Amino acid sequence: MRQGKSAKEMPVGRPHGDRTMLEGDILVTAVGEHYALGRLKADRDTQEHLGWQLDRTKAVKQACALAGANHRVFLYESAGTADYLPFDCAEVSK
Repeated sequence: MRQGKSAKEMPVGRPHGDRTMLEGDILVTAVGEHYALGRLKADRDTQEHLGWQLDRTKAVKQACALAGANHRVFLYESAGTADYLPFDCAEVSK
């Protein structure tokens, strides 16, 4: 984390120039034994911490609820990687 950033502003670590993520999108990141949830900020390089879950399914359901109809959810399998998967929240509601 860069100097001067608050604990709630975490770097996103996505490929530079990626235009698929927008402000307000929700990120679910595997961090050790739990899944952190964050909302992408306007600079699209940091996220606001929203909470965490021990269970991946619960984390994704919570992320989809937070995203609503206007935002998307992205899944990071590891906090140390730039690889992510967009998640289809319509699948959760089925």
